[in-house]
Amino acid sequence: MSLINKTRNEKGVVLLLTLLILSSILVVTLGASDLVMAGIKTNRLTGYSNIAFFASEAGLERALWEARQNNYALPDTDTSNVFSLGDLGNGSSYAVDYSSSTPDVTFKSIGNYRAVKRSVESIYETD
Repeated sequence: MSLINKTRNEKGVVLLLTLLILSSILVVTLGASDLVMAGIKTNRLTGYSNIAFFASEAGLERALWEARQNNYALPDTDTSNVFSLGDLGNGSSYAVDYSSSTPDVTFKSIGNYRAVKRSVESIYETD
């Protein structure tokens, strides 16, 4: 008779252990998914940063080409947004700022892609 009473008292323990095991598995799974999602977001932002960097390089190359090959008349005063292009075909854009301190000219190009900005700067010596 005492063996039957012990069995009846232990039926709730199995349910409690099952709930504890499933809860711990859920916590581990949610933690792992949070790490994976953070990695995906970082990877996406790195890609956006690369596109913004290449857009800023494109703007700088255009400014240098205009100054060297196309004989662009550089302004006498420091100017922002001397050269700009709204869309390079992939959603990125650039804007080039110009500042001068004789005989050097400094071009600063700012590339933009999906709210990520990167800039490149170059000093060009005029003749």
